[in-house]
Amino acid sequence: MAGGAGSGHHETVMRDEVVELLARVRSGVIVDGTLGMGGHSEALLDATPEAVRLFGLDRDPGAVESSRARLARFGARVRLFHRGYEELPDVLAGEGVDGVAGVVLDLGLSGVQLASDRGFSFSVDAPPDMRFDPTSGPTAADLIRRMPERELADALRTYGELPGSARLARRLKDAARHNRMNTTAEFAAACVEVLGQRVRKMPGPTLPAQALRILVNRELDRLDAFLGALPAVLASGGRAVVISFHSLEDRRVKRSFRDLARGGGFAALTRKPDRPGEDEVDRNRRARSARLRAVERVEGSGTGTGMEGAGTGTDTGAGMSGAER
Repeated sequence: MAGGAGSGHHETVMRDEVVELLARVRSGVIVDGTLGMGGHSEALLDATPEAVRLFGLDRDPGAVESSRARLARFGARVRLFHRGYEELPDVLAGEGVDGVAGVVLDLGLSGVQLASDRGFSFSVDAPPDMRFDPTSGPTAADLIRRMPERELADALRTYGELPGSARLARRLKDAARHNRMNTTAEFAAACVEVLGQRVRKMPGPTLPAQALRILVNRELDRLDAFLGALPAVLASGGRAVVISFHSLEDRRVKRSFRDLARGGGFAALTRKPDRPGEDEVDRNRRARSARLRAVERVEGSGTGTGMEGAGTGTDTGAGMSGAER
């Protein structure tokens, strides 16, 4: 996946850093919980031996379809699931896997979403949908219409971290009542009218759109659920890598990894978040706000895994006879 908003060339964010952290796995299962266009998955499969399997999860069925073709050459090493990363414990239980050797989340938008007609990019005038999974749940336009004005203002303030949220909520509700909230252009016009120059300096009304996207997809709730489940899904020696793109996400990851390390059984691999290098940011402006944090389950504190230097080298990738689900 890629961070930021806008259209254009897709490039996997912090791919080399993810590979460096997770490619020491010799056997077992690695999970790409935000499959996107399959960039991290492909790099990890290329960098690890045949005994390593990969589970790819994504709520966007378009991402699953896109990655199926990209990863087809790896055959039965790959299992793809139209599921959210917060559902990982259920996915593992269904596959008979007790613990994974590694997991990566890239919490930015994927190229599939940016190229879609669901309102993720202001370069395409489309309905303000903003659902990662277009098969379920209310759209952004639905929530603008249905939510009480005060609740909408609170969400814009909390998730967008911008002033003027009460005035913006009032303006969006008014536009919806008059049937003028049907496209991203109409959404952007309402934001410019209220927020003025602050929005004009952005590539579209980025912060209000971010707030609605988080609200629509319950992104912070899902992240909290995933972080809470980490002790149950990581095998001994297993590593979790999370790339976030705004402070609301990063604070949650920082706090969770810190608490895991303090509680024993885990060690933080990043004292401060790793950031993409200047060359990557020059190539891919979407990477500029990326922050990578990683944590490791200490050897002996969980189930066996296939990490280099670990005891058994047992392959936990049971029940993977196909390449799709």
